[in-house]
Amino acid sequence: MYLKQCCDTLERKALKIAFIESASSGHLSAQFSIYKNSGADILLGGLVSYDPSIKIKILGIDPQLIKQYTAESTEVTTAMAIKGKILFDQADLIVSCTGLLKHGGSESKYKPVGTFYICINYLNQIHSFQYLIQGSAEEKLQQLTEQVAKEVLQCL
Repeated sequence: MYLKQCCDTLERKALKIAFIESASSGHLSAQFSIYKNSGADILLGGLVSYDPSIKIKILGIDPQLIKQYTAESTEVTTAMAIKGKILFDQADLIVSCTGLLKHGGSESKYKPVGTFYICINYLNQIHSFQYLIQGSAEEKLQQLTEQVAKEVLQCL
């Protein structure tokens, strides 16, 4: 299980992580906080920016970026990770997440439900990932969490 391994590694290396979440609605933050000797030892905090207005007002994402690429895109997810480092300046890693957990948003035949965008900002390097995950909403979130943990481990 990548999540436990990731939390243990973050703790061992004394690294702090923060999340800027949209599609995952705080699920990533919650999952990274539940392991023994983790929680406050590794999780600095998080922000759920589900609605684009939060991305604009709190994170300072350019509304034109959202208009041009949609709120669920690599470009917006990257901007969220960069702006997240300003909000959570004590974090060693910022993980941002957008996507389509359920129907709506910018869903299209090219961007179906289950499409997720992840961006990891670590050591001022941006690592971007895109996934297409199948299953129920809960199954998608569990798979997404494992993918994020795996990617964080690879960045470290």
